[in-house]
Amino acid sequence: MKRVMIVLPLSLLLAVGCSKSNDYKPGSGATGEDVFKTTCVECHQPKEGGHYFELDKAMANTTAIASKVSQGSFMMPAFPNIQAEVLQGLSEYVLSQSKTE
Repeated sequence: MKRVMIVLPLSLLLAVGCSKSNDYKPGSGATGEDVFKTTCVECHQPKEGGHYFELDKAMANTTAIASKVSQGSFMMPAFPNIQAEVLQGLSEYVLSQSKTE
C-alpha cells in the first residue's frame, strides 16, 4: 500500500487557524499593550529590529489600524468587542511598535 503525503501551503494552514471573528473582550482598564500581548502576539511576532509591523503611508495612522482590528482581513479575524478607548489605545500601541514608511 502506498502512502500519499499531502502538503498544504503555509498560507492555507494559517488561514485555517484564524476565524472570521474573534469574540475576545478586553478587561476593564486594559491598555493597548495589554490587549496586544493578550490577543495579537499569537500571530504577530517582532521582526528584526524589534518592530512588529512595517506600515505603508495608508496604514500608518490610528484610524486605519482601528479599522483593520474591527473589520479584520483575509488572514486576520475581526475583533468587534475591542472598542472605544481600548481600540484607540491598541491602535496607538501598534503604531508605536511599527516601522513606518
